[in-house]
Amino acid sequence: MDAWSFRTLNELCATITVGHVSSMAGEYLPSGIPFLRSKNVRPGRLDLTDLAYVGSDFHHRLKKSRLLANDIVIVRTGTPGAAALIPDGFGEANCSDIIIARPTKQVSPRFLCYAINATAGSFVSAHTVGAVQQHFNIGSARKLQIHTPPLHEQQAIAEVLGSLDDKIALNSSLVVNARSLGLAQLRRALATLPVRRHKISDITSCLTRGGAPKYTGPEAGIPVVNQKCVRDGHVDLTKARFTTPPKSRADRFLQTGDVLVNSTGVGTLGRVARWSLDEQVTVDSHVTIVRFDPERVDPMVGAYAMLLSQPLIENMGEGSTGQTELSRAKLASFPLAVPAEAVATLRLRGILQSLEDSIFAARAENHTLTALRDTLLPQLVTGKIRVKDAEQIVEDAA
Repeated sequence: MDAWSFRTLNELCATITVGHVSSMAGEYLPSGIPFLRSKNVRPGRLDLTDLAYVGSDFHHRLKKSRLLANDIVIVRTGTPGAAALIPDGFGEANCSDIIIARPTKQVSPRFLCYAINATAGSFVSAHTVGAVQQHFNIGSARKLQIHTPPLHEQQAIAEVLGSLDDKIALNSSLVVNARSLGLAQLRRALATLPVRRHKISDITSCLTRGGAPKYTGPEAGIPVVNQKCVRDGHVDLTKARFTTPPKSRADRFLQTGDVLVNSTGVGTLGRVARWSLDEQVTVDSHVTIVRFDPERVDPMVGAYAMLLSQPLIENMGEGSTGQTELSRAKLASFPLAVPAEAVATLRLRGILQSLEDSIFAARAENHTLTALRDTLLPQLVTGKIRVKDAEQIVEDAA
């Protein structure tokens, strides 16, 4: 391992600063200059699903927190140490309460972002303050030790890992586009064909909340889907907890084609997802299982009708601020619109099934690619495995 050395993040960056930390009262706008917050930063990527915006005048006043292409943004509070790269072409942007690290020209920004995500975990644990809400100080960030190879090897490492992330991003885009196309197909059918509205309770064989499981470790349990798992129309089991398989209430085990609805919580209530796996999984008491009766409605069309109705379902919560709930009875009475004609339903189902098959394949490949990247990442950025060996592993997995 030639010419590798430990260098601090401060040595590798031209500047390290913190985004805007003062009051934002009255500054957020429906559109304008993107304004990143901690929730928009995930390890290795930006999550723009809940992006805030500010006005141009406010943006130009905050010179210190302006973001440029190849800046690295690092979370201070919540998931401290998670880092993402501002990509080329992102345009003007600003940020709040996140660390901004601007690498020198002698450092590969993409390599440095990977290295931060690979090494920050243990370092952050030792340098965070606050037992309830962990907080990563900028002073601690500057001291973060990065095992740094020569620039050409940084670039080669970034290229290997980046090829995996680029494929993951491509698959993720395919998933979004396929789901959007399916919803557009249903929307068109509802606008041009006879429609029938059913109460959800009239077309389901199961409509039930999950239980309150006793949690255990993953080695001895099955996944429990919670509110955090239901996002963007899909179920993310990486956020699930685990429980020993319940001995009763078989209806609480998920079946392929079930629809899950978040039924409590501010900001998450009403989110809808279609379950597509054939695994032993259950849900907690904050999630409702909707299982369509195929004798009454096509389950695939019903699932897409639920996804299309998510904005309406999100507004059905009842209760005081901070304690809103979507009751089973309220959801049961929701009038779900589906095509009335059997021939039209059959044709629509074929289109939706084809799209869901492509979604399933893309998500499955992403699961494999993510596991491979997460295995290679710490080994590459610490020099435990060389680039040529990693390239062979990636090629064998293709």
